[in-house]
Amino acid sequence: MLSGKEIRIQKIKKEEAKKAEKFCQGIFREMGWEEKFAYGLDDLAESFAGPGQIFLLVKKKEKIIGCAGLKRLSDKKALLKRFYLAKEFRGRGLAYLLFQEIKKFAKRNNYQAILLDVFKDNLRAKKFYQKEGFEVFKPRFNKNWLESQKPELFDYRKLEL
Repeated sequence: MLSGKEIRIQKIKKEEAKKAEKFCQGIFREMGWEEKFAYGLDDLAESFAGPGQIFLLVKKKEKIIGCAGLKRLSDKKALLKRFYLAKEFRGRGLAYLLFQEIKKFAKRNNYQAILLDVFKDNLRAKKFYQKEGFEVFKPRFNKNWLESQKPELFDYRKLEL
């Protein structure tokens, strides 16, 4: 767990799942993203509970202001999902701190790469991922990654660890 004055990054607890779901749904509404890609939000604690998986919350006091999850795709690859910050907290370095926690977890779990999808029009996120070393790539179909075959909507990034 990473601590600051008022801001903490910590693993989601079962009792925080509903608040995390509402936070993510709010991001989807704000960004105007297609609802069909808002799957798996109903129990984020459970969805990311498997081996080699984690879901982190960024909290200011008890309010959720950000989140990020890492799902296992294979022994060597993990998928970054639901990497969001509340609008009023963007541009303050919190995304960097949150991503460092995700990267540490990925390395502890011996992943060799982190993959992600980003909506084509999400320029701010694409700039962040580029700055963090992610490179554009074309994914193979993966039944556990719905977005992997939607190149008309998404760009794909890969970070070698």
